[in-house]
Amino acid sequence: MTLQAPSPDGLWTPPAIIPPEADPHVLVLAARSPGNQIRGWSRKVFYEDVWRPAPTTPVLVTQPEALRRIFLDEAEDFPQGALFRRMFRPAWGQGVLTAEGAAWRWQRHASATAFRPATVSELTPLIVAATERAVTEWIAKSAKAPVDLEPAITRLTFDIIVDTMLSGGEYFDRDQMKARISAFFRDIGRIRLSYMFLPDAYHGHRPDAHSKLREPLLADIRRMVTARRSLPARGDLVDLLLAAKDPETGQTMDDALIADNIMGFILAGHETTSVGLTWASYVLAAHPTTAQRIREEVRAVVPQGPITADHAPQLVHTRQVVSEVLRLYPPGFLLTRVAAKTCELAGLKVRAGTRINIPVYALHRHRKRWRDPDAFDPSRFAPEAPPPDRYAYLPFGAGPRICMGAAFAMLESVVILATLARRADLTFAGRKPPEPVAVFALRPKGGMPMRVTVAPDPKSYAT
Repeated sequence: MTLQAPSPDGLWTPPAIIPPEADPHVLVLAARSPGNQIRGWSRKVFYEDVWRPAPTTPVLVTQPEALRRIFLDEAEDFPQGALFRRMFRPAWGQGVLTAEGAAWRWQRHASATAFRPATVSELTPLIVAATERAVTEWIAKSAKAPVDLEPAITRLTFDIIVDTMLSGGEYFDRDQMKARISAFFRDIGRIRLSYMFLPDAYHGHRPDAHSKLREPLLADIRRMVTARRSLPARGDLVDLLLAAKDPETGQTMDDALIADNIMGFILAGHETTSVGLTWASYVLAAHPTTAQRIREEVRAVVPQGPITADHAPQLVHTRQVVSEVLRLYPPGFLLTRVAAKTCELAGLKVRAGTRINIPVYALHRHRKRWRDPDAFDPSRFAPEAPPPDRYAYLPFGAGPRICMGAAFAMLESVVILATLARRADLTFAGRKPPEPVAVFALRPKGGMPMRVTVAPDPKSYAT
């Protein structure tokens, strides 16, 4: 696969991994997978409804009708499977992401309260304040050398999670915890060949990904939970989990289960959002027309003062840009399920126990589903445009297990991108365009070095 597609007339095509004219041998594709999973996919994944490299390997499915069955209509027949649990239990323990059946249902219901639209909108001032501080710091640092916005944005989204979901996190050293979480994520995120090529049943008998950093992190979070039990409620995620109760059994969460969920939400809540925003920052730098249009929109909606929850719905084009960036660079580039029983998907017979991979990156660039699939075109998501097929666009998954934090992530992304465009001009400082590398998330190879300078007309940003 190559890194650049030709640009359609009038549209910009950002760097991407695009399918070649012809596939190499399947063994060559397999050899490429550990370093960058997308480079191990056949061009058929971008053109056809289903692809299976060999009879015993996972099946890659992109047909929307089949995906609706997998995620919604027959979701119970397509569980997450042993490999998923093996990979994610180190982060989530017995928490909601890896729980099944009744344990999942009541944890999901209890946790979802923290992400209701009304609750989420109240967090806008905290998001804006954290972003303003971060942009001021990036501008100051950039006077001496380019700033790598990949770790910088990750730190910003971590601070936002701590401020909004944990009421500031005064029970631990924030810098130390961020460093330890990043090291932990790298530790458990190593891709093994068995993840890609061995059947799901194999993983049911193998140990989970291991990291010696897990227990110290959980110990810090448990101490916070124990302390919060005896304090007045603050209305944050910690309090909601402390008050959670299974409506059928009356069961509550003990400190260990609450800690599992909190660590999972910290990891999921800042790592994935930061990846999308990192790619959005590249769009601002490489496509000045988009940066200017967002800047003009923010100036029209918010002539002075900070962005508020009332302003966010009016930032229509900014939201379109976020949606298009998530199409081109979905942080969760691959979803996975397992067929619990023998079935047929997109015309292919699939035996019970087969892993079903949903290559979201290819789905979002599928030649059957999208016009100019590799081009950057936010108008796809304009209010007057026909919405994409629900199962052709999956930045947050779908069905009962759709990401609980989707509304929070969209609000956060829109507010951060609008604030960044309003405050700063970005100039990409890398030697060559960034290549998407799909290992655990869709990150830019070599980071995202940027020159961050004050945007024109700074008087319009007075607060």
